[in-house]
Amino acid sequence: MIEYFTAFLISIGIGIIAAIIGLGGGFLFVPTLTLIFGLDTKTAIGTSLAIMVFSSISASFWYRKQGLILLKVALILIIPSMLTSMAGSYLTTLVDARILVTIFCLMLTLISLEMLFPWFRFLTEIRFGPSFVLSASVPQQGTQPVSRIWYSHLIFWGAVGGLLSGVTGTSGGAVFVPALATAGIPMHYAIATSMFTIIIVALTGATANAAFGQIAWPFVAIYGAGAALGAFIGTQIAPRIKEAQIKKIFSILLLCVAALMFQQKVLISLW
Repeated sequence: MIEYFTAFLISIGIGIIAAIIGLGGGFLFVPTLTLIFGLDTKTAIGTSLAIMVFSSISASFWYRKQGLILLKVALILIIPSMLTSMAGSYLTTLVDARILVTIFCLMLTLISLEMLFPWFRFLTEIRFGPSFVLSASVPQQGTQPVSRIWYSHLIFWGAVGGLLSGVTGTSGGAVFVPALATAGIPMHYAIATSMFTIIIVALTGATANAAFGQIAWPFVAIYGAGAALGAFIGTQIAPRIKEAQIKKIFSILLLCVAALMFQQKVLISLW
């Protein structure tokens, strides 16, 4: 009983963080499930993906009520991410997963540096082919500039995020959020749109893991309830945080994601 109560409290905290930065929470769900509750890595990944369905649906519901989800942008991201997510899972059978994870960890580190230091550039805005225009207003922070978004940019980075998801079992939000910000979309919209996109990515991954029996359903129930509650709290906090502060929080946590991912999937396997 104490174990499940502890899990519930932990999941609330992770849900708050996930909703504020738009990463889904898998980078924290997996290590807590393995290190604290003793789940094996494969089961922890499958369970984490199932939990993210709850946290992302909760966050998306409340962000939608705030008018922060860009549905058109999300749908364009979802299509390539689903395809490359499946490709990423297959790729791990052909290439040593440690090599792929190391590449992605380096990429996440560079992305975090770009978010911290405006003079450092890594993510490139892809401007090729057709585009569309959108404008946005963040609650309590006023109207943001009009941005022109290229379909090619969303398709390319959606594919990269999906590939990251397939290889590592995460949500892909670590790529989605900074890619949208690079395109000129305000961070609050980027985070909310990323959380909506994660619903499909997480559901696809969770379904595959459920077919192989790699999900601990009691933890899905407890963590899912806590993460959904935490996501609600996070969505109420996020609009009150300035964009510059969110970028700093996001970049620091992204460095933590890269470090945890490298430690779990590369260093442990070498030991």
